[in-house]
Amino acid sequence: MDIYFLSKKISKKAFAFLGLFVLPFLAYPALAQTYQIQDFSDDYYAIIKSTNDADSETNSIVEIRDAKTKKILISQPADIDIDYELDNSEAHQLGDKISANIVSLPYGESSVLIYDDFNFDNKFDLAIKDGRYGCYGGPSYQVYLKQGRTFVHSEGFTELAQGNCGFFDIDEDAQTLHTMTKSGAAWHQYSDYKVINNKPVAVRIVEEEYNYKGLLSILEKTRVNGKMVENQYQQLAMYEEGDDSSRYVYGFDLDNGKKMILDSYDEDHLYYAFADKDGKIELYYDGQFIYDAKQKTLSFTNKPVVYEINNKGITVRNSNKTVLLKAKVGSVGGNLNNLGRFENVSVK
Repeated sequence: MDIYFLSKKISKKAFAFLGLFVLPFLAYPALAQTYQIQDFSDDYYAIIKSTNDADSETNSIVEIRDAKTKKILISQPADIDIDYELDNSEAHQLGDKISANIVSLPYGESSVLIYDDFNFDNKFDLAIKDGRYGCYGGPSYQVYLKQGRTFVHSEGFTELAQGNCGFFDIDEDAQTLHTMTKSGAAWHQYSDYKVINNKPVAVRIVEEEYNYKGLLSILEKTRVNGKMVENQYQQLAMYEEGDDSSRYVYGFDLDNGKKMILDSYDEDHLYYAFADKDGKIELYYDGQFIYDAKQKTLSFTNKPVVYEINNKGITVRNSNKTVLLKAKVGSVGGNLNNLGRFENVSVK
């Protein structure tokens, strides 16, 4: 027999045999890895299995198992940044275990798994990170409520853990849940929930948005007799304590905590705002003003009442009564100089 022909046949057989061994490994990506989540319960434990599926939107499976029977209670697909989680584990000195039950609101570190009582029934529930679908790419979760000997997925609680900034805050004393979300620096929404029939129900929603005047436009919705009642108002911009008066053209506080400010919008239009101790505006005026340079007093008429502002406070005059609302000593900020630069101020 031809030696070359024989060696060729042997080579083909060897290659075929080698293919049976090698091809299964070539057909799959690198072997999946398994990561243990930090101990969070005596009854359950959790692991993360990397799936390495390039065609999937997720890269992991999070499994919750019964500690005694090893039975899988939850198997949830997730998109987990394992390197990020391992870095956090190193920072917390957890070795090669992934951290659990760390929730830093609204933008800080949030663990893959949160084990807590979400619905105030004295049973611990589970929230499992499914990716980063929260505001600004923040963490998002699927929520499972303890029911009997297992956990049941809750659409209502999961909705609170999707799209908001961080996980929802749990107020055990008031038995209330709180969420926050935002869009840019100008718009924020804060929501409060009560658990009714094992579902979170919004009882108060506050939307804040800075308007072109530099004031906060507030839309407040409050649940009354099962219906959301709306209330709209404006509020002074919030600054650090002791830092607000210098941000206005002129302003001062009263002894009762109320506040008066003069400020401008569009650079050349003056307005007056009088607010309660919480900053809620009780009177707003942006019509015509008169400034008496000699008396250093600014006045305007909001029929039938005349208001005069100077460093003593606000003098309020009507047909039969005059009242001086005194400025609190040491609270005056800004000045009344150069008010003539505003288009709606006449100087005499």
